[in-house]
Amino acid sequence: MKWYADNSELHGIKEAEIPDILLFGGLVVSPEAEHHIRTGVESIKRRHTGNSRSPVKWNLKDLRDLYKTQGKTEIYESLMRTSKEWRKEVFSCLAETDCAILISCIEGYSADRQVLKDKKEELSRFIFANGLMRFGLHVRDEKPPSAQVVLDWPDKGNAKPFDSEYAWAFSRGRTANGSVTYQCGKLSNLGFADSVLFTSMHHSTLLQVADLVVGATREFLECCLQKKDSGQGVDCLRLAKDNFRGAPDNIVGRGIVVPSGNVDLLSRARKGVKEILNAT
Repeated sequence: MKWYADNSELHGIKEAEIPDILLFGGLVVSPEAEHHIRTGVESIKRRHTGNSRSPVKWNLKDLRDLYKTQGKTEIYESLMRTSKEWRKEVFSCLAETDCAILISCIEGYSADRQVLKDKKEELSRFIFANGLMRFGLHVRDEKPPSAQVVLDWPDKGNAKPFDSEYAWAFSRGRTANGSVTYQCGKLSNLGFADSVLFTSMHHSTLLQVADLVVGATREFLECCLQKKDSGQGVDCLRLAKDNFRGAPDNIVGRGIVVPSGNVDLLSRARKGVKEILNAT
């Protein structure tokens, strides 16, 4: 079993100078589910671009320079033109697959740019550990023969927050600061690999799907915070809402993990699941 995870961020309700809500997570898959999703998504990409290995992201503009450098602008333009169609097809593929969506998020406690920049690594550690704990509980319950965490290469190449948190969880069953004990126990006792696996999103279909899931969840949270109207992100998540860990009744807490201290974000997420995600 693998947890493919990526990150994103957005502005909360405090009008912070830079994004103050961080998201981290993606998709939990068995080998069978991974094969089904990879072949399904690559078939979708082939239909829309003629190339099954064309990388995709929720924010396609991030890939514009890559396609330009490779002389494949026609593929980029095709993906842009048909984005609503292929995104819904990807989430429909998830909906027919036995996989789990697991997203951890946190809102910073300041609106000041420098404070948020100084605290970003600490917040990244926290949401990674928070998500990793839930993945550990999922593995404990499902009892697969092995478990692996697969991450996109981190911003600025700084893998230390993830490596050190994982090492503590693996060997000691605690967060790196020692403040929280994993309810699932040591990851080493659950068949976890001894280290995180980093790879390039551009070459991993499942990491691309994780990016799409996180991007759609970000838009859902923006809708919960009344930052934007319900749109494509919410439409996509509705297709795969039953894939959230804890669905249908405990999505917030098991599938969308928010610290109890983020009272307003937590309550808005719970309300959003009831009134937005489950709306027909």
